[in-house]
Parts: sequence; structure tokens; C-alpha cells
Amino acid sequence: MIQIETIPAIRKVMLDKIYRAHVRKLTASLIAALKIDPNSRDLVAICGTGGEADNCEAVYVWVKRQTCCVSCIKGLDFKMLQHRFLTFLLDNSHQTEYYE
Repeated sequence: MIQIETIPAIRKVMLDKIYRAHVRKLTASLIAALKIDPNSRDLVAICGTGGEADNCEAVYVWVKRQTCCVSCIKGLDFKMLQHRFLTFLLDNSHQTEYYE
């Protein structure tokens, strides 16, 4: 049987691609679950670095900050991430409650 080894650089690129895909999925799920307007810029100053084009990119930056790698994301519970995001938003805004 022939065994093929993956070059470490290729493996890193593959893992980075998987990681970014998971972050995109979590971002889309947060935006949908919390009914955030992805095209608005309301969350850019709070979640992002200030240079993001819209809320979608800002939430993506926030999700990336909450995770470090693929294994981190796989062990992450979405409800916990959603709760953490809401807490973050409430702590960094003038609002004291979340209204759906």
C-alpha cells in the first residue's frame, strides 16, 4: 500500500481553508439568528476594527477573535457563542436588554 504524506505547508493551507469556512458559517448563523442587517454598518465600530465594509465583515472579525483554530470551532456550541456575542454587544452598547 502506498502512503502519501502531506507536506506541512499544504496541510496548513487546507486547515486554514476549513477554519475560514467554519467562521463564515458561524458568522452567517449569528447574523440570521439575531436578525442583524448584514449590509448595515452599525456593528463595525463595536465588533470590527473599523475598516470593515459592513456588519457581516464585522461579525466575521468578532467570531475569528473568539476562535483560534479548527479544533476550537468544532468544540464550540453555537448557543454559547450566540450568548457570548449578545453579552458582548450589550456590554459595548447603551442597551441593557436584548429585544427580539
